[in-house]
Amino acid sequence: MPYSQYFGQKNKVLNTGRLAYGGDGTDAFPLKVLADSAGISGRLLISQREPFIFRPGSTALSSGMVASGTRSASGTVTSGTIANSTYYSSWLTYQPQRGGLIDGKSSGGIIDGQIAMGIKTGAGTGTAKLTVDIANTANTGSPTAMLTLTGAITCTTAEIFQAYDIPYLACDTVFNSLPFSVRMGVQTQQGGSTVIGRVMESSFIQGEFEPS
Repeated sequence: MPYSQYFGQKNKVLNTGRLAYGGDGTDAFPLKVLADSAGISGRLLISQREPFIFRPGSTALSSGMVASGTRSASGTVTSGTIANSTYYSSWLTYQPQRGGLIDGKSSGGIIDGQIAMGIKTGAGTGTAKLTVDIANTANTGSPTAMLTLTGAITCTTAEIFQAYDIPYLACDTVFNSLPFSVRMGVQTQQGGSTVIGRVMESSFIQGEFEPS
């Protein structure tokens, strides 16, 4: 935009609701009054949202297509042998070059996606439960349960795949920005046995964020 068109007149008192502009000789910017000082600063008032997509899988396909859900990824976890105790994978972190609030909101931003997991027993047959946590990377000590414990899943040493949709998840103050992290948890339902779970590479979480 032409600088002269938006710079306005010097020393003019503006009516309530009108923006004051300042400039650098080339461009004009809306001015923000700093209430706690005698100064002013200029910045663009237009916010810019950017899309993001996080794929917890750590390995790109080396060739061709594969059956849906069959690619393994990070996040493998083997339970202990204590029934009804949750054992967690390591945190899988999404940390782009710059971060910001999801949808520009401290709470109520929206994400969607799908988390697919493989599950099997260490030996024999048994039942297991799955869960998934999500949190801002700084809040992983008290995460939000994105997937609360599922019902019991019957499994054997042959891996089966479970996929759970994230159709419209509202963020909270524990999870509201990038970078963020996810982890899966597994429970064995029989004492003395183990179950093994892992996040699959078809998993993804997406939304929009406002860079800070």
